[in-house]
Amino acid sequence: MSNSHIHTTLALLAQLTRWALVTIFLAAALPKIFAPADFALSIANYKIVPHILINIIALTLPWLELVVAILLVCRFWAPAVFFLANTMLLIFLAALVSAYFRGLDIDCGCFSTAVTLTPNMQWYMIRDVFFLALGLGAACLDKHDPLA
Repeated sequence: MSNSHIHTTLALLAQLTRWALVTIFLAAALPKIFAPADFALSIANYKIVPHILINIIALTLPWLELVVAILLVCRFWAPAVFFLANTMLLIFLAALVSAYFRGLDIDCGCFSTAVTLTPNMQWYMIRDVFFLALGLGAACLDKHDPLA
């Protein structure tokens, strides 16, 4: 494979991973923006955050997710935004792992505020590991993006 093919492939992968990350953050933000009270209940179920901060987080976190998605689309401050996105993904994964090992069988509240009757914590953790790998890959591939 020639260098131009490798460069083209890396550029395509950079764009695909960035757009996948945009989609994840948009899909996570929008339902929570429109139902902050339900999202607050999801946050409370994790039993990690002090009660006084639950509503503040429920009101601000979805908007931060939306801003991250928009900045990834616009390519503003890309290294900092990739760092923020991956830090958020790592924190989300850590919250899931913590809940799992504390025996909490809860709905993650990641992409919906609706309560699932049979939450699958193991699936949520596997999915979030994949999201984090995708985010880290997108950050590493960003230098190959022709729009960078």
